[in-house]
This record gives sequence, C-alpha cells and structure tokens, in this order.
Amino acid sequence: MRNKFGLSRDIPADVKRLVRKKCGFGCVICGLGIVQYEHVDPEYHNAKAHTVDGIALLCPQCHTKVTTKQWSKARVLLAMKSPKCLQVGYTREFWDFCEGFPELHFGGMILKNCPVPIQVQGYPVFSIRRPETEGEPFLISGTFTDSAGVVSLQVKDNEWIARSNHWDVQVVGPRITIREAKGVINLALRVDPTSLYTTVERPHFT
Repeated sequence: MRNKFGLSRDIPADVKRLVRKKCGFGCVICGLGIVQYEHVDPEYHNAKAHTVDGIALLCPQCHTKVTTKQWSKARVLLAMKSPKCLQVGYTREFWDFCEGFPELHFGGMILKNCPVPIQVQGYPVFSIRRPETEGEPFLISGTFTDSAGVVSLQVKDNEWIARSNHWDVQVVGPRITIREAKGVINLALRVDPTSLYTTVERPHFT
C-alpha cells in the first residue's frame, strides 16, 4: 500500500530503531512495550518520507484511541515531547502463562516442570512459581545482564522491564531483542502462552 506521494507503509529498519530510541522503546503515552508505529506529523497520507521526528510509538490500545478519533493527534504530539518511558526510565509489559507449567528452552536444553531452571552460584537467575489460585497464570521471574554486568532485562512475576538507556529494545510478535550496539545482540527471548524460549547471545547473569 502506498499513499498519494507513492510512500510505502514499510518504514526502513534504521528509522524504526531511531524512533524506538527517541520514544524510550515504549508507547509515548502509557509506556507499555508492545507497540505500533504511528505517523503523527505529517500523518501518513500526507507524508513524503518516513522521518524519525514525525513518527511515534503507540501501544495498540492508545493507537486505537487515536485512529478512532477518541484521542487527537495533538495528544500524541504532546506526549512525543516527553515520552512516558523516558520520564520513568523504562518500558514494560506482561506475559501470560495460564495453560500449564511453562517450559524453558535454553542452550539446546528443554527444561520442564522445573521451578528454578537456571542458577548461578546458588542464585536463581530464572524461576517459575505455580499460581496461588487455580486458573491464575504461572509466575516467571529472572534477571539478565549485558556484557558489562548491567541489567538488561528484569522480569518479576511475569512483568518484564527494559531500561530506556539501552542501544535498542525491539519487540516483534512474541520476541524481545535487546542490542548493545549495531549487530550485537545481548538478549533474545521468544515467549508463547505455553512455553518460554530463550536464546542468550551473551549469557551474563546477576
């Protein structure tokens, strides 16, 4: 699909990364980490190019409120001046595991029914707790660090938090990728409702 100027809907990857960075990797209004790219100024139908300054990150809920005209573009423009994630220093979202004990796929291993699948020097780097009430989700917690030992992703009871000072944090579908620099993946996690798949390029834990 193209607009009247022949501009494709496909935003170049380098522009997307810069948009993610300037927004703190989350919705500029609420700060949640599952996001969509919104042309704000100019709007897509009037845009001649994909510009970093003209695009914002919005979570699906905030995006819907804008596209259905419950919220104005002026609200988004105001939020772009001081994105929520840059105010608080992080983006966040939640996982949901209601369909049985999650599996952890790590380093070629498949760990099942294991409350503490990863420990370092006796410290539970990754842990899984059964729900206190039947029908509630299993609760996952964990801490991952970068090559310098700085926390890159914190998970507590299914809420994941990624700091806004990273080089890049990208969420595409069920996958979270954190990069320390161009081409340097620090952490890659793939999550689905019944399993947790992890690929850690540099397995640093605290």
